[in-house]
Amino acid sequence: MGIESFRRPGFIPQPQFEWFGDSLDPEVLTRQRLAYRIEMIGSLRKHLGEGISGLAAPGSDIRADDDAIAPYQLSHEVSHMIAVASDALGTLELILRDPTEGIRIPLFGLYPVARQALEAGAYGLWMVAPDNPDTRRTRALRIQVQDSRDEKSLIDEFLRDRPADAIASRKYKARERQKQGARASRVDKIAAVAVTAGLSATDVKKGVPSMRAVLDEVDTHRPAPIATTRAIWQYLSGLAHPSLLRAIQASDLELSDTERPDVHNARMTAKEDVALLALDVALTLVGDLLDIAAARARNPDVRWSRDGVGLPPGWRLR
Repeated sequence: MGIESFRRPGFIPQPQFEWFGDSLDPEVLTRQRLAYRIEMIGSLRKHLGEGISGLAAPGSDIRADDDAIAPYQLSHEVSHMIAVASDALGTLELILRDPTEGIRIPLFGLYPVARQALEAGAYGLWMVAPDNPDTRRTRALRIQVQDSRDEKSLIDEFLRDRPADAIASRKYKARERQKQGARASRVDKIAAVAVTAGLSATDVKKGVPSMRAVLDEVDTHRPAPIATTRAIWQYLSGLAHPSLLRAIQASDLELSDTERPDVHNARMTAKEDVALLALDVALTLVGDLLDIAAARARNPDVRWSRDGVGLPPGWRLR
């Protein structure tokens, strides 16, 4: 049934609610559920405001993690993932909310943004969900190592010599490459913090595993209701990239005849249930991240209560 406002993780719906969605027109229900998800995004964005200030309360798990691996605090990474997810969801709201017609669904443009929200929620959960503090601290430092390596790779690419470069440009790039060599020492500094905290420098230097591996870890914490989180991410990824096969799968096709009997025109329109799936998974991961971060940080204000969105479509009071 997707993520409903009163169906929290581990929560059993009380008898006063009943499902009647099977009696509704499926297309109408899907459109209503899409509108409901947009209202959920608005509720979440209002809740987070301009971001989380001072995530970890004194005496909390995250504060202890921060102290152990300073200056590479876990709370900074988690807060950043929440901010990225919130911004991506806000962008989805802008994309989907049509001020004149209610909802507009682009064919492909929403999926890269939904994937960004999904990935930010997944990274945050990957770091903060484990009960073992050493695991949380190691993962926070692994993300720092990965960021350092990715930054160096990006700068190296910008400073790569090209055949058309003038002599002055080549000399400038050579000087800059020499300056950037010091950046490699940042990974060593992070590893030194790991050792001081009693962690494995070898594990920290691994960096972040593939998104597939991260999602497999996340799925053990909160299995997706339809398929694995990884499967849904792979599906959305094929829509974020120009895959013709995935585009056909995720669209409604209307064929029309042409002057040639063996050739047809195909008109593609957005399949609303695929858009709903993308929103469901992204919102679920971000909501879970806020719940777990609130508990780890002893900061109940972080938890999203989902006020103001009411009962979801297809549910009613008995």
